[in-house]
Amino acid sequence: MRVSERFVELTMAGDVATLQLDRPPLNVMNIAMMEQTNDALLELRNRPELKVLLVRGRNGAFCGGVDVADHTRDRVARMIQVFHRIFESIRLLDVIAVAAVDGVALGGGFELAIGCNLVVASESARFGLPEVKLGVFPPLACVVLPRAAPRRKAMEWILTGSEIPARELEAYGLVNRIYPDDRFDRELEAFIGSLTSSSGPVLKLAKRAQTESYYAAYEEALYKAENLYLRELMALADAQEGVQAFLENREPVWRNA
Repeated sequence: MRVSERFVELTMAGDVATLQLDRPPLNVMNIAMMEQTNDALLELRNRPELKVLLVRGRNGAFCGGVDVADHTRDRVARMIQVFHRIFESIRLLDVIAVAAVDGVALGGGFELAIGCNLVVASESARFGLPEVKLGVFPPLACVVLPRAAPRRKAMEWILTGSEIPARELEAYGLVNRIYPDDRFDRELEAFIGSLTSSSGPVLKLAKRAQTESYYAAYEEALYKAENLYLRELMALADAQEGVQAFLENREPVWRNA
């Protein structure tokens, strides 16, 4: 592999950053591509103007998984480390991460999609976790899916390695929206617009309130959410503007502050 090869492209337009996977034919991720993804995610830190990170693939696919060539004994530990760092980086970002799945999202590609905060898919999108058919299992999916879907469905998806229709994932709450193929980009743009029309700082605090309390017991989770609400949210000009606009029966004018 040439050092100059680039497998991801990060672009920014206003309050939206777009991370595009580009390793033909199916955007299968090798270690170099994972490292480039992590580098791109690092660039998004400390950018208060950003509200949304859109993750999508080129070449008619989202991501076909992780390169089997990196599963050798001398490389697999490094691969797992670099791959899982992507999810920690997404978790720590202030922006809302949206996976736009048009095409296949298999194995590590499926994990990358559910590692985002929201998932939007085309009607023809295909998901699956075929790792067991290669004699391995998907570590991140084994952790996340039983928490996000019924445990027995998660077990089925992981143990059979069968293809999972987008509609099935939508029914279990793992896909937020499904759009027709011929209107996918237009509907995706509208969905992103429904997020960016809100105050950036409020979006970030709403995400934090959920992620920081997700694994906590009820009392601790509520305490964390209340603290964020009273100490950080209510200090925002946008929180005051939103309430005042409602009382005055007008649209709010966000200062993103």
